[in-house]
Amino acid sequence: MSNQELALVLETPLKLNAKPGEKIYIITDTSMEQEVWQALADAAINLSMEPTVAIMQPRAFHAQDPVPSVVAGALDPSNDLVVYLTSTALAHAPITELLIEHGRRFVLMEELTASMLAKDGPAGADYFAMNVLGKKIADIFTHGNQVTLTCPNGTNLTASIEGRVGRAITGIPVVMRPGGGSGCAFPDGETHVCPVEGTGEGTVVFDLTAHSVGALREHITVTVKNGMAVSIEGGEQAAAWREIFAKHGDPESFNCPAEIAVGLNPKVRPTGSMRTDKKMYATSHIGLGDTTALGGTCKAKLRLEGVIREPCISVDGVVITRGGKILLD
Repeated sequence: MSNQELALVLETPLKLNAKPGEKIYIITDTSMEQEVWQALADAAINLSMEPTVAIMQPRAFHAQDPVPSVVAGALDPSNDLVVYLTSTALAHAPITELLIEHGRRFVLMEELTASMLAKDGPAGADYFAMNVLGKKIADIFTHGNQVTLTCPNGTNLTASIEGRVGRAITGIPVVMRPGGGSGCAFPDGETHVCPVEGTGEGTVVFDLTAHSVGALREHITVTVKNGMAVSIEGGEQAAAWREIFAKHGDPESFNCPAEIAVGLNPKVRPTGSMRTDKKMYATSHIGLGDTTALGGTCKAKLRLEGVIREPCISVDGVVITRGGKILLD
């Protein structure tokens, strides 16, 4: 795609989250494709917005905060919208909690590549239709007490969601907590809930994609007891996860499930990147670690996620997904 074509596609998240005359603060790093952040800046200019691009070195791991000068820039009240366009996920980094506390707007576009922005790809989905479906699922999560995930791959997990809010994240701003900031992602398409810490029990088997290791060649099996991951088993990719936890994590990083989400985007095809794969229609991604950005109570150094391709998800006996389909469509 040409820069002009990329810019045209990237006008979509800006139109959904900002208006002419506003200032857009773009956080990126040297591992991102230059044409992507350049196209986003061009899209802002095309829409009569004023972009600023802050470029840093890549973070060492997902959920690590940007350098202090970049954080300060994001919090500058003169900036109206902050966009994460980084090679590591910042959604659960401390910067996000600060933006929520200060009532700011942000868009998550981490790990984005030019190839993801093709018109027949996830960026070209019907975001308004996904939002309608996503809100149906969010309502079930919000009013539910217990969520159950099973899958022929061996997944069998339960957790309490009593008192927790479901959210549809479909490229359209969502207030993350009363009086706080609003956020979304792009490309997007998911509904998630943050289970009550300490209530998870069972087994999670990731079989599609996982943070930091990409497309899964072998399953990663996580055993969960009393809301904590007590073992991470599998092949080399599971070993890589264990190494990340040992090097960068803390005891709270094993909190699980930190999130249970349903993918909504019918135009996602697996790429090995969490940015899009976790949005794939009728999949589920499960998080480990920090929950503060989702309204939870776990403050952890790490936040890692993996994807289950065809889970069966139910809330209080109401089946939401099964066999690669969302049953509320």
